Amino acid sequence: MKKSGILFLVLVLTLSCNKKQVYKKFENHTEAARWNEKEVKSHSFEILDAAATYSIWIDISHIFGTELNEFPVHFELIYPNGTVDKGEILVNFKNSDCLGDICDANFLLKENSTLAKGKYKVRFYPKSKFGFVPNIIGVGLRVEKKE
Repeated sequence: MKKSGILFLVLVLTLSCNKKQVYKKFENHTEAARWNEKEVKSHSFEILDAAATYSIWIDISHIFGTELNEFPVHFELIYPNGTVDKGEILVNFKNSDCLGDICDANFLLKENSTLAKGKYKVRFYPKSKFGFVPNIIGVGLRVEKKE
């Protein structure tokens, strides 16, 4: 009985966490462990509930102690009506969550924004004096619905 209670609790927690996640995709860079400036990440997602508010995150995994702890990421958010929102976020790894030498960092692109129904596209890429950002293990995009 105790085991089934724990399993039920884990199931409830898992399902409740996923309700707010609208989109999540993460790509690993296991071979070169670097993110080239010309490697534009492109993601598409759909908003079905225009009454809710959403946050859009860029997720980056990196190796602890990378020599480039801060760099800009340029982005474009393309709305369903064709409007393009361009901007830049400054990535800083000093507040990363690390487990051994592997660290994860999350950066807000949009916070608590109302988004119209429809299909969206996000493109982003780094800028660096080297032409790439070293020690990047993976990059992704996450869209969450605020409950």
